[in-house]
Amino acid sequence: MARRRTRALVGALVLHAAAAVRGASAAAALRPRRRTPTPSPYELRCAAAGAVSTCASHTLTLPLDVLKTKIQSDAALAGLTLVAVAKKVVRTQGPLSLLAGFTPNAAGYFMQGAIKFGLYELHKRCAFEWLERRGVADARRKHRVAVWVAASACAEVVACLALCPMEATKIRLVTDPFYAPSTAAALRRVVRDSGAGSLWQGVGPIMVRQVPYTVAKLAGYEAIATRVDNPVLRGVLAGSAAAVVSQPGDVILNRLCGGSARARLTGMCSLEQADMASVLRAMTHPSELFVGLQARISMCAIVCASQFFIYEALRPPP
Repeated sequence: MARRRTRALVGALVLHAAAAVRGASAAAALRPRRRTPTPSPYELRCAAAGAVSTCASHTLTLPLDVLKTKIQSDAALAGLTLVAVAKKVVRTQGPLSLLAGFTPNAAGYFMQGAIKFGLYELHKRCAFEWLERRGVADARRKHRVAVWVAASACAEVVACLALCPMEATKIRLVTDPFYAPSTAAALRRVVRDSGAGSLWQGVGPIMVRQVPYTVAKLAGYEAIATRVDNPVLRGVLAGSAAAVVSQPGDVILNRLCGGSARARLTGMCSLEQADMASVLRAMTHPSELFVGLQARISMCAIVCASQFFIYEALRPPP
């Protein structure tokens, strides 16, 4: 009798548990699932336009970038004008030295432009939709600046992961003409000497430069577009502002990679250590963080003007 009651109780508990599991499964099936955001055709075309425009604009201004990098990484050039530096570099290293790092520059910024512009548009759309679902009134006007800043920062963090190996390779080739005969050889040397992971060890310093630059460029361009119709003028203004706010990060990055005597003599780039604190301690005055600013403003203004001109011509209407 007792055994029968025990069996009946266990059976009832099993049936109850099974019913509860079926009920939970049914409820889970009825519950709306969270959808992973996927790029729309418009955002994919923005990514393609961003890849072409970013690659073209950074290739166009590569000689200025080379001169700016040499000014920041070589104390002997720091006090000279841009024209004087150009003459000295051409006289001592030849005119082709102004195109040092051509391949990693083009490849890196092609990937970076696609990710940056594509994710920027995707993040903007998702942010505004999220605000609207929560009943925020007039979100696209009241919170547009915050969305522009957050979307551009998030997009650039991901884009830096693609840019980092190519940018570090380019800086090595610019600051040390004897580092390697080609981009492929430079990449092989880095991997052989320090391992494949070292290609991304400089991502922190690169983000110090790129994230403020991209936020000022994209958010600034959007803000300027509300008052200025000409995309070239918008690009010049946004690029100049982006150059100023990201200049300290650019100086730190170039001194980490190739700025030391050890790097120039041995080809060993101090970017692997990514010791930004030691670079800051070595500076005698805060004004050193803005060495080469004139060259960089010129470069960034031309980069952004040409970049947004090409981008606006290629991307579809919103």
